[in-house]
Amino acid sequence: MKLKYIALLISALFFSMSNAQEDITSVDTLSKKGAVSELKYIKQSGFANASSKIFSADRRFTISGFGEVNYVNYDSPVANKSDKEIEQYYSNLYRGGFYFGYRFSDKFIAMSEVQMEYLHDGTREGHFEANLEISFDYLLHKNFNIRVGNYPLNLGWVNVNEEPIAFYTVNRPEVERTIIPTQWLEQGVLFYGQVVGETEYQFGITKGLRGADFTSGTWIRNGRYTDWTEWPPTVAFNGKLAYGHEDRTMLALAGYYGDASGAYRFEEGDFAGERLNSNLGLMTITAAHNIGDFTLFGLYSKGWLSGTEQIFQINNEIVGAETVGYYLEGRYDIMPFVKPGSTWKLPLFVRYESMNTHQKIDDNLKPLIGEEGVTADLKDLEILSVGLNVRPKKNWTFKANYQFRNNRYADAPKEGNQFELGVGFIF
Repeated sequence: MKLKYIALLISALFFSMSNAQEDITSVDTLSKKGAVSELKYIKQSGFANASSKIFSADRRFTISGFGEVNYVNYDSPVANKSDKEIEQYYSNLYRGGFYFGYRFSDKFIAMSEVQMEYLHDGTREGHFEANLEISFDYLLHKNFNIRVGNYPLNLGWVNVNEEPIAFYTVNRPEVERTIIPTQWLEQGVLFYGQVVGETEYQFGITKGLRGADFTSGTWIRNGRYTDWTEWPPTVAFNGKLAYGHEDRTMLALAGYYGDASGAYRFEEGDFAGERLNSNLGLMTITAAHNIGDFTLFGLYSKGWLSGTEQIFQINNEIVGAETVGYYLEGRYDIMPFVKPGSTWKLPLFVRYESMNTHQKIDDNLKPLIGEEGVTADLKDLEILSVGLNVRPKKNWTFKANYQFRNNRYADAPKEGNQFELGVGFIF
């Protein structure tokens, strides 16, 4: 019944988007008024395709955005569901983002995003979330620019390239949902620019994280700040050095280091009167190489977290002191064999992914695993994803994939395989 429902929903979206393509005249009319401008797929450093629109538009005001609908079917019940967050077991996802860009001058540009998502598990449990992003760029020179406000950290790939055409599985890679808690926005200042050819750099200062909200199953994810109006109690630093473009050859190194205490102080217990002493380090390496219709894409992430024994005293969660995750994905567009000369793309892909949220556990916490009242959602996942995309246009895609999943921790519950369907678009 659920498969029938999602098929009908995707068909409806397909029909509506097809009609939208035909209604190009009305869009052109708006464009002449300065409200909407053509999406040129020219990325601004730190932003994805649709969110970069204002930077290459010839209009003062632009509107752009993205949308996606996903369905997940599990071949067995989700284990320890009561200890998990809905992010880890939802059946349906509806996500949309709207970007509003305004060009005060050729050098001063404002960009804002309103993003909303609704998750539910196929029964009565659901979760709605809405976030607001506002940033201002001062474009001094191609070698040096300044961004102030709420912006996505340049860690990994999907955190910036969150739009559904930028990744090929229905859901974001597990490494980039957990270890890199996509989507991760912070408030601060960013300095960026190009140095030689296609080489770019970034250096940013932002708020730190709230270690008291970290959980065993999703590591640092719940410690992100979502209130962009809140004054930062702690500080963190991030940086990136990248070369090339994902459509040709790309190599990027990014890092983060900061105070994860959130200025939390213990009122009682073993650490009464003390301040939570927790720091987070995270580094990622992303690479891509294209040969004709074949693309090889990979990512590696490594994280370090101190103060996990103190965090346990706050919430009884055994959080990993070290994490590691990586994936390697091969894609091949078979449309030239199916229908030579077609403008459609039909990439098949295979991705191997490995993620360990507890590569290292504090020695004082290991004996507590399995005790009543202690949350230890240990993950040493091995995931093989196989699937395809149907891409009639560059700005929209239909996705389907199957995941073979295995948790290599000896005492962990069986990790069920997953079948996923989705549709996504940008405008």
